[in-house]
Amino acid sequence: MEGQYRFLGRVWRLVTGFLETETIAAGELSKAEKDVRRAVHTAIAEVSDDMQGEYQFNTAISELMKLSNALTDADCITSPVYREGIETLVKLLAPFAPHLADELWQQLGNSVSVHLASWPIVDPSALVVDEITLVIQVNGKFRGKLQAPASADKAELERLALASEVAQKHLEGKEIRKTIIVPQKLVNFVVAG
Repeated sequence: MEGQYRFLGRVWRLVTGFLETETIAAGELSKAEKDVRRAVHTAIAEVSDDMQGEYQFNTAISELMKLSNALTDADCITSPVYREGIETLVKLLAPFAPHLADELWQQLGNSVSVHLASWPIVDPSALVVDEITLVIQVNGKFRGKLQAPASADKAELERLALASEVAQKHLEGKEIRKTIIVPQKLVNFVVAG
């Protein structure tokens, strides 16, 4: 009970804190805005899925917590994408905390109940990742990470990994016998001795 009370308090502070800011229209989405939008639509997809079939309420609430954390950590509070995130959080919270969600919905400037609002729809384009975190290993041991384009092929991933400081430090003076590449996950350099 204590954990849920603290979570609802965080949501209350998040939404009421947002009400003190002004939303500014923006052009092209920044990386921070894309990250927030991805978090919002991931939450919509996961909560919607958890609310159908076997009703997995615990994982749905976990997704709401992830979304509130993403919104708390975001540095694009004046963006329309952030407003979409706040409104989506309140809509997704409504089945679990109906009175709180309705009060927050009214404070966001809506004249009708959140329970009469349409359920949010997932935008598949928001789930597309531009960058991945590529793990670099030497002989199967983790040595570091780097950011790489999600669209990079195996040759590009190998080139990026070889050019990284991490790989150069751990491969200096060693002969690479084999390179194992797991697309969008890792590059493992197998070296002699």
